[in-house]
Amino acid sequence: MWLLLLLAVIIGFIGYAFVRQRKSQHYLQQRFNQVIGLRQLIDLFRFHRRRTHQALLRPSEDNARPLAESQAIANMVKTLLNQADRHHKPMYRILNQRSDLLLREWRHYSIQRNQVVHGKMIRHVLYLIDDTITQSLLNNDKASQFQHYQTIWPIILNALDTLSRYRYTIENSQLGSSASYRELDNHASTFYRRLEQINLQLKQPAPALCIDTLRQQLAVVPDDQDGIIKYKQQLYQYSLTLSDTLYLLFDHVLQDIADELKIHLPEATSQKSASSHITT
Repeated sequence: MWLLLLLAVIIGFIGYAFVRQRKSQHYLQQRFNQVIGLRQLIDLFRFHRRRTHQALLRPSEDNARPLAESQAIANMVKTLLNQADRHHKPMYRILNQRSDLLLREWRHYSIQRNQVVHGKMIRHVLYLIDDTITQSLLNNDKASQFQHYQTIWPIILNALDTLSRYRYTIENSQLGSSASYRELDNHASTFYRRLEQINLQLKQPAPALCIDTLRQQLAVVPDDQDGIIKYKQQLYQYSLTLSDTLYLLFDHVLQDIADELKIHLPEATSQKSASSHITT
């Protein structure tokens, strides 16, 4: 009798643990599906920034036409708002309002303001990603994964700040200014160090050749003998490669967390684009 009772208790405990584990995995999968949606939204904002940068650089009648990225952004933001839990909905509503304003008003921005506003939108989305990951890990007692993530997150933010300063310096560069050259080089060197710091924290680091290639590409950017506008454009194109590489590493960070939690993440869209961008 006692053996049967003990066996029933053991089976009940195992069943409870199994159900609890399945609920935890389901919750984590839902949260990380939201993270991937946010990650895709970042790429949409980045592509939109590139398109609008070119449009503002070379104004034409075609600029009045709506961009495909604009509709994609609007649709994605609304989808994410509908999927968000009630605690996060206020932040998603703010995101919706700010993105609507950006999509309506970008044609009236200067090139520098366009960069700044897009950067703020991307930072807003990144904080939503951070909050979602943090709450997911803490609510499911994933202390080791949380500590590892908290080590990497500040480095990613610092790298973004450095990239913003690099682009600001590009816009304020002057012909023949050695001070501008030094400042650009300092920001680039700092950015490389940030990438290396992130890479060291990854379970499967990206090849060192990836970062070495970035250094080589900057070394062959032509000087300003063809004019400041062309020079700035070449530096801006180089900054896109820096951005692609950073988000490639960020995708590896997300994949590391997903692997440890045994949840599925689709291949991030930036990985192929970043790899192809670096090798060209």
